[in-house]
Amino acid sequence: MEAERAPYVVMAVSCSHCKEKQVVHVRDRASFAGEGLHTVECLKCHKGFDVLVPDEIVAGPFAVNIE
Repeated sequence: MEAERAPYVVMAVSCSHCKEKQVVHVRDRASFAGEGLHTVECLKCHKGFDVLVPDEIVAGPFAVNIE
């Protein structure tokens, strides 16, 4: 039985203003829709910053869990 793939991949991004590290979930498809520039609101400073990702951001940003 084949394991079901998650509908997204986790990508690390960093705020261009305050350098806070965070992650976003990007749609995972068999073929990419093409790179795109997306704006993300930083969890720390609440300013928007642009990220270049291979497909649509479907969730996030989320704090990076380092344990």
